[in-house]
Amino acid sequence: MQIPVTIQAGLWGWLAASSLLIGAAVGFLVKLPQKVVASIMAYGSGVLVAALCFGQIPEAERIGGLWPTLAGLLAGGAVFVLASQFIDRLERHQRNKSGNAGGGMVALLIAVGAFLDGIPESLGLGLGLLDGGQVSLLMLVAIFLANLPEGLASAAGLREEKRSGWVVFGLWGGIALLSGLAAMAGPGLFADLPPHWLAFALGFSAGAVLCMLVDTLIPEAFESTHAWTGLITLAGFMTAFALDHIV
Repeated sequence: MQIPVTIQAGLWGWLAASSLLIGAAVGFLVKLPQKVVASIMAYGSGVLVAALCFGQIPEAERIGGLWPTLAGLLAGGAVFVLASQFIDRLERHQRNKSGNAGGGMVALLIAVGAFLDGIPESLGLGLGLLDGGQVSLLMLVAIFLANLPEGLASAAGLREEKRSGWVVFGLWGGIALLSGLAAMAGPGLFADLPPHWLAFALGFSAGAVLCMLVDTLIPEAFESTHAWTGLITLAGFMTAFALDHIV
């Protein structure tokens, strides 16, 4: 019996998002050096860049052409930047109001930020199943690796705020569930759209992820790994490049 494409997309999305729970478990139960967390961030960033360059963006151009892909890249990047600035303003407002961000607000901001990253990533996974396509192994590995440090770092912060395991794993379990639903939305909502709109949607997710890397993951990694950041990111890129030729 053939599994519906929407269900397939959700399963792949949940698999990719499962690393959020793995990272949260490690961050909550084990105190890792910050340099280790930063190195995972840099490595995952390199894998994601390669996955977008060799997989998702060329696939968008193949389906709908150059200009819809470029338009989607620009729109996705712009939406991510605007949403990120809105979250930053919320955090600054909370800190100015109470002296520091309260536990509830911190948890909300972490959840919103993680889901903001996860929407375009999971959407891209699901869209890959359209038009007779397959889930990109590169994107799957890249998202999995990129999610690890996000769950790890935030769970460690929640642990320092004396939050219980129920709160931490409930929060990240919910985000993983929503990421799977975002993957299902790809084929569920875009299956009947013309090719140029599919290209726009794939470009949109790629643009948002690229801006997330430059705005969030790589700068955070650089704070701890400094001059090594470039080489670690390059190692991730080379891994994905090799994987693209082996698979």
